[in-house]
Amino acid sequence: MENGNALPSGVSRDTLPQDFPAGMRVLVVEDDPNDLEDLTQILERCGYKVTAKASPREALIEVEEKGKGFHFDIIVTVVHGGEEGAGFDGFDLLERVRGCYPVIIFSPDYSKEMVMRTINEGACDFMPKPMCYQEVRNIWFHVDMQRGLEVDNPDEGVEGASNNENPPEIK
Repeated sequence: MENGNALPSGVSRDTLPQDFPAGMRVLVVEDDPNDLEDLTQILERCGYKVTAKASPREALIEVEEKGKGFHFDIIVTVVHGGEEGAGFDGFDLLERVRGCYPVIIFSPDYSKEMVMRTINEGACDFMPKPMCYQEVRNIWFHVDMQRGLEVDNPDEGVEGASNNENPPEIK
């Protein structure tokens, strides 16, 4: 931060959509079709624009086809990509896109080893499955952090359910 400004030099709120986080572009990866549909619906209820893929390999193809630039604001990926992504998992995707996009990894394995590996390999966060609505709703915070913006209240400005509503968890 310079000169008491809320933003570092070279970064401004103008780099984000005016109504951010509504309209935030999320690439979500989940190998279970039912969970992918549930997660997509929750993200859309939050006002996010969602591109859904069934494997980390499909997600990487999507990122590579879009070319350079911020065609997505954040990537949320399952660790394992099912048979479609055999030999290429969420950690492989993270390695390929790290530094270009904030990446959140989620898994039903939330052992200390899994969480530490996720963070050590460069993910901005780990979320255990099933994910709760509040966690999913606040993923925009990582986009602000990646771009060096100062965030006072992660809940401020997010549309969707209030803290009192508890939509179903993603299994």
